[in-house]
This record gives sequence, C-alpha cells and structure tokens, in this order.
Amino acid sequence: MIQIRTIEAGLIKKIGTLVSIFLIILTPSITYANFIGYAGAETAPNIAEIEVTGDKLQIRFEISAEDAEKFWPEILPTESIYELAIAVKKHKKFAVKIFTEKREIKPTNSEIRIAERKPRNSPFAGKLDPRTGLRAPKLPDDEIILLANIEYPIKGVSHLDIQPPLGNDGEATVTIGFTSQHGKTPVSNFQYLSRTESLNIDWKDPWNTKFSNHSLNRQNRYPLQSFLYVEPRQIRHEILLRPKDLLRWTDQNFNAWQPLTTKKRELLRRTTLKYLRGKNPTTIDREISEPISTEIIFLKANEAGYTKITEDESIEIGSLLIGYRERFKIKELPQSVSIDWTIFTDAINSVPTLIQDPAGPFPTHVAPDFPDIQWRNYLYDYRAPNSGPVLIENPSAVIPMAVLFGFCIFIFFILTLRTRRVEAKNKHPILFYSIVLICAGAIYYTLPGELRIPLPGTVNKKELEQMVETLLKRLAAAYEEPQTEALNTRLSNLISDENFKNTTTNLSHIFQPVTSSGNSGSLRSINNLEVEYAKHIVINGNKAFRITSKWQATAEGYNWGQIEKKTQEIRANIEIIQSDKHWKVFAFTSLSIR
Repeated sequence: MIQIRTIEAGLIKKIGTLVSIFLIILTPSITYANFIGYAGAETAPNIAEIEVTGDKLQIRFEISAEDAEKFWPEILPTESIYELAIAVKKHKKFAVKIFTEKREIKPTNSEIRIAERKPRNSPFAGKLDPRTGLRAPKLPDDEIILLANIEYPIKGVSHLDIQPPLGNDGEATVTIGFTSQHGKTPVSNFQYLSRTESLNIDWKDPWNTKFSNHSLNRQNRYPLQSFLYVEPRQIRHEILLRPKDLLRWTDQNFNAWQPLTTKKRELLRRTTLKYLRGKNPTTIDREISEPISTEIIFLKANEAGYTKITEDESIEIGSLLIGYRERFKIKELPQSVSIDWTIFTDAINSVPTLIQDPAGPFPTHVAPDFPDIQWRNYLYDYRAPNSGPVLIENPSAVIPMAVLFGFCIFIFFILTLRTRRVEAKNKHPILFYSIVLICAGAIYYTLPGELRIPLPGTVNKKELEQMVETLLKRLAAAYEEPQTEALNTRLSNLISDENFKNTTTNLSHIFQPVTSSGNSGSLRSINNLEVEYAKHIVINGNKAFRITSKWQATAEGYNWGQIEKKTQEIRANIEIIQSDKHWKVFAFTSLSIR
C-alpha cells in the first residue's frame, strides 16, 4: 500500500515538476493566488514544515499513524494512535536525518504528541489533473495525527542535506509533502520530499536561500518586476522591488535581519517615492501622462503569491517586498500605452514584465536594448461595461406598425368603395386611389416600427429576476470606476439618493472584495440569480419591491502579477424602488457570502 502510494506520488511529482518548469519559463511574472503549487504535495498524508530561524533548523512533522513505523523503525505495529505516541517517545531513533557536508546533525530538542491535522486546501485533491490525466490523491481522511516538533542546531552551517526514510533504491519509502522558509521568506511551495535534498543557506540574505534542486524553489524569485494593467477606466503601472536594491541604488546600508519598524517603514516609503516617481515615463496615446495617484504597499511572498503586511506585523527587511503603484485616468481604452523603463544595473539587465488588458495577460520582459513596455489596442469588438441607469419597462401590447397601417388602409378602401357619394363625386377613381396610396406610403415611413399600448398588471418573477440581475451587473460595472467622485456619479444612476450613503457602504463589501494583497478587487460573472422572496411595497409614495435573492459571482483581483479568482454564492435582502423612469436600489443588506 505504502509502496504503491509512493510510486504514484513520485510520478505525479516528476510530471508536475516538468509542467512547473515549462510554465515558469513562459509566465515568469504570473502567480495565481489561492493556488498552492503545481505538485499537489499538500495532499500528502505526511507533512513537514521546515524553517530556518536564527541559528536553528525547526521541522514540524504531521505524521499519519499508518506511516509511523517508517519514521520510527524500532516501534512495533499497533492500531492505536495513543499506543503509538507512547512507543515513539521511548524509541528516539528517527528515520529523517539532517547532514552537513561532514557529519550528521543530531536534534537538540524534540516534542511528540497527538494532535489534529492542520486544515489545508488543495486545487487538486481528488480531481482529475488535466495536465497529466491522472487523478490526484484526496486530502487525508485521518484528522488525528502524530505531531513531532524537532529542532537541530545549524549555527554557521551553509549547506544541509535533508534525508527522508529511504529504501535500497534511494527513494523515499513514505510520501512526504513539505514547505520551507528562511525567516519570513518562503524557500519552497508545497513539494514532495521523495529523496535526499540539499538546502543552501545564505545567512546574510534569506532571499538567496534555496535548494540545489531548482524545481523545489519558489516561483517568485525575481528581485524586480513590472506590471502594466490596462482597464476600462484606468491604467495602472505597478513595480515590485526589494529594499536591498532600493537601498543600494540610493547609497544606503542594507541589513537583511533588521526588523521593519514604524520608523523604517516611513524611511522606505519616502525613499521609494523619491526614487521611482517619474523614473519610468508613461505615454498614453503618444502623450506623456502624469499619474493621478501614487501609493506604496509593503508585501511579503508566500505560497500563493504576495500578501500585504499589516501595520503591526513583525518581519525582517530581507523578507520584505515594496510595491509601488501609479494610476492614470482614462475615459475609454486608449489605442496605445508605452512605458520607458530605465531601471537597469550590472546585476539586473533583464526585468520580467506582465501586460494585462481585458483580453488577458501577456508576459514579456525588458532589457537595455529593448527598454520599452508597449501595449497596443487590438480589442476591436470590446465594449466597456455598462453602468447606465435601468429603465422601467411597463407591460404593454406590441402591434407592428405595418399590420396596423395596412388594416387602416384596408378599412378606408372598403368604406370608400361602398359609399355611393364617393363613387358619384370621383370621376377618376384610379387617380384618386393612387394619390391616397402615395400619401399613405409617405406617412407610413415617418411612423415608428411598432405601437406599444400600456397594459395594467404587475411584474412577474421572471421579469423581477431580470431586473435584479441587470441592476447587479451595472453596479459591478460602476464599481470598476477608481475615482471616488466619478464612482459616486455612476452609482447615483443606480442607487436611491434617500439612502445613498448606507446603501453604498453595504454594497462596497460585496462589489469591492479585498484581495490577499490588500487591494480592492471586482465582482464579475454574475449568474444563476434566483429570487427567493418578493413583496410589492410602497416607499415614499413610489412603487417598490422587497426582495430576498441569491446569486453566484466571481470575485477577481489583478495586482502584482497575481490573478485572484474566487467563486462566491451571495445572498442578500434588496429593496428596489421606482425613481422617475428608472429602477434603483433603495436598501441592500448582505445575508451570507459563501
């Protein structure tokens, strides 16, 4: 059982590694948030969290009871995890070993106890992987595991070999998934520890700590990156850089292990703004443009991409990333955008870039010989999102004008032909009727194509669902406006003035979801809307509806090269009011987001 699982895991690992390398080469700047990794090792029954901290190596093992005898070869098999815990405490010989180039390092401290497995998410678990055609393993069913915290002294050691339990063929006899980090800097995402792996430690800069096996190392290893986002109502240029490079460019000292204090934050903020403002001129439709806003965000790398650092979070400078963003206002998609990239050094002569427009991402790079980041508008059929008001369509009977007009002419002919007075007076009936037909034809072409006759009645459920869905989609389009004043103008077409502030506050939580990097995302692909409850009411003398509805939507965010997508089911109470000739949201209360 164990051998079969190990072979399958090894095969998945190898195929996943090849795909990882291929994707990294093609898309060096793209990371997918909430996407743990390509290998799927987070589904392994045994997990090792490896951390280099201070002068110690700390490994936190989650070990399945089924595999305990592989980690402690001297214990006797037993079906009770409690008996296993007692046995492993008596037998100290542990099959996972740590070596330097000269000797084995013995642990100085170990703690073993029964614990619950840490909850994890996986995009692969139990699903058919379209890249390999194989079904990935499910997440482990056993919630209770053996937790082993083991500590090794590694002061001054720059090279480590991490050896799992091995068979005669040099391959692991047990499936182990692992992550690793040096300080707050991730070294690898979830990968399989299927053989002895070598870790090279850079004590001066954790960013440079890495495995000799390059397929294990994290994807985001580039110290400087550029991202150009072309959106319906704004252009964004984002730059991601390390404090090490910024301080070197501005002739300041860099200490990777210096903590990020409030004072240091402000220093880095001022230095970044001073150095980067105007450094890379942006041209929109052949005219130099000035940003309407600039901002600095402090980030850290993780297994999903990048996350924003909170104000009170403790982190060393060496694990910090600085995000610099410029925003440019546009009324509509331009025909061209160009950025003159000027930041090159002897150590950095190629910078990965990503250009993202409504059609999708396009990864590229700039070099001293080709320093321009250029975008051209090839979106010939693109239509900007509609955030206009929702017209009230009263129920009516529709009569085609051709049918109505033809009927009237027919009646006219019948009446005139049957009236003797007309026959007596008209000595030239053919001429008379020809003139009538010519005049009728001229009149016909000035009339509308159809005649609508208002009918009494109420809005049915299907029409109500269409009305709510249209309002929600137009609200989503309005919330793509980045400027507050312009946003309020667009929202005023869709939200009642009487309750505008409270309603917009409640809507913002839904339509401006916060991404993992601390930015505002957007709500798209609203579908499967269902009205669960509807009641006709009157608000301030106006016709209105009180509705309970649910729908599905995709929360999206595009920042720092990350593409974050998350499907949500939203349920809310909505009051919709008739305002002149338009439907507007009078009140909105979110009930659940799942």
